[in-house]
Amino acid sequence: MTLVAGGLGERLGYNGIKVSLPFELVTQEVFLNYYIDFLMAYQKRVGTESKILLSIMTSDDTHDRTVELLEQNNYFGMPKDQVSFMKQEKIPAMINSKAHFAQKPGSLEIETKPHGHGDIHTLIYHSGNSKKWLEQGKRWVCFFQDTNPLIFRSFPALLGVSRKQNLECNFVGVPRKVGEAADVFVIGQKE
Repeated sequence: MTLVAGGLGERLGYNGIKVSLPFELVTQEVFLNYYIDFLMAYQKRVGTESKILLSIMTSDDTHDRTVELLEQNNYFGMPKDQVSFMKQEKIPAMINSKAHFAQKPGSLEIETKPHGHGDIHTLIYHSGNSKKWLEQGKRWVCFFQDTNPLIFRSFPALLGVSRKQNLECNFVGVPRKVGEAADVFVIGQKE
């Protein structure tokens, strides 16, 4: 499983990392805890000999806070050796389609932001994860967004259909209105 979590929760009006946001009001459980609970339940279901790995794409904005959240919460019950991190670079942020750079408020310094979700494939390769996963016999890589808890409800069906139809790549999307905070899930198989 690969979590794309390089950005902050600014579009949601939150200054922290999105994976530390509570995704519901009753228990205040945070997104990252919820994801790991599901992954550990899946792992238990398929047997402990088949470890589900969690690879997290971070950025300079989110890396330290993500590691701290996991360490403070004992990785939410997932063994530490099943979690890896890949940090993406930041690039100058632009404020319009004419490619004008954004400046930090009250400064002449250029604002930077994480490069984007497309970095994930390059990061998997350069981190050595693709080679490691292949050597471990992993056949599927699943990508999911940092604020998409509902995807875990459909994941087993998505993987089953992908396997049965021998699909190289499969997507689940959610209808979205412009500006709405919604995400997408991608699953792919390595031959």
